[in-house]
Amino acid sequence: MSTDLYQQPRRAGPTAFSKLAIIAVLAGAALASSCSQPSDTQQAQQQQQPADEQARKDADEKAWADAEKTGTVAAYTAYLQNFGSGTHVSEASQRIVALNEAARKAADEKAWADAEKAGTAAAYTAYIQNFGGGAHVAEARQRVTELSRKEADDKAWADAVRAGTPAAITAYTQNFSSGAHVAEARQRLAALDEQARKDADEKAWADAEKAGTAAAFNGYIQKFGSGAHVAEARQRLAALDEQANKEADEKAWADAEKAGTAAAFNGYIQKFGSGAHVAEARKRAAALETQGRKEVPPIDIRKTCQVAASVMVSLMGGTTSEQDINACLDSEQKARDQIIKDRATYSSADKAQCIKTDVYLPSYVEWLTCLEMERDVRKEGQQEETFGQGGPYTLPRVSPTINSDGRSPRRSRDQSVHIRRHPRLPAAGLGRKP
Repeated sequence: MSTDLYQQPRRAGPTAFSKLAIIAVLAGAALASSCSQPSDTQQAQQQQQPADEQARKDADEKAWADAEKTGTVAAYTAYLQNFGSGTHVSEASQRIVALNEAARKAADEKAWADAEKAGTAAAYTAYIQNFGGGAHVAEARQRVTELSRKEADDKAWADAVRAGTPAAITAYTQNFSSGAHVAEARQRLAALDEQARKDADEKAWADAEKAGTAAAFNGYIQKFGSGAHVAEARQRLAALDEQANKEADEKAWADAEKAGTAAAFNGYIQKFGSGAHVAEARKRAAALETQGRKEVPPIDIRKTCQVAASVMVSLMGGTTSEQDINACLDSEQKARDQIIKDRATYSSADKAQCIKTDVYLPSYVEWLTCLEMERDVRKEGQQEETFGQGGPYTLPRVSPTINSDGRSPRRSRDQSVHIRRHPRLPAAGLGRKP
């Protein structure tokens, strides 16, 4: 057919060509008309678009209402996944953040409540590890510090109580000066110290009783001045002192009786003024002194002293005075008392040889000198007999002519001896002019 179309113009000529032109114009017009008018499909699509948009909006609102009604993170998350460009995407994201924050806070509070309920350092430490930025981290750290300190405090105290020694309890108070058990520790220390003091007191008293001496009881009192046995220790000391005094009293009396002299009895009286034998000692001493005075002949010592003073003046010059004579009298009286006191120590031969009343100017001083010399010579002779290897030996005896009855030879000796025994006379007379 197309071949025919192409061949017709050749046959028809100009008439046929014009017909074809008209047909082409009409076809072009029809084509142009078809291009300017929408097709049915397009029209249907254009009519469907508003309905789809409305359905999408309705689905968005329904999904949002369902998410709000559920109010969970999962519901809002599902909304975001299904409606990524929905009307409520921003609000859904905010709701998710708020819900997550609320959940985090709730978990924080629950974990904190659980830690507080447990109340242990381990529980608070677990809270800190799980909620490093939680609301109670600072408090949890403080609780951990306090509990760790408390646990260490309790353990140290338990160890100290178990040891039970002052050193252990003292170490606790030093390491935990503000610990929970410091007051009790101080009470324990005070009790231990008191017990140690009591134990030491009892031991010291037992030792003192075992020794039973005054030194031991005195030592106890000095070391434990407020001890439990101080009063008894003082009683024991008083008893020991009384016993010692009695024994000393009896021994001194036995010694005085053994000596049998007035000096011994007087010595006993001086040493034991309230002794058991004082009255008897006074009686014995008085009797012996009376007897002694009878044995020592009386002489006129004033005359002796006056003559001696005159002799000194005649020999040495100067003057004498009543004071010089009184000094001489005092020496004579003391010599007489000494002779009476020591007469038991002189032998009968010495007393017979030295005590003479019929000589020129008899003198107690001279008699005492003679008696002491004879006694000392006798003692020295006894020592020589004891320690010498050549047999008994004594010092030369005093010449009998010194104590002869003749007046002339004894006068010069008596005068010279008496002058030597009274040095105050020349000292008092020399240097003074009439």
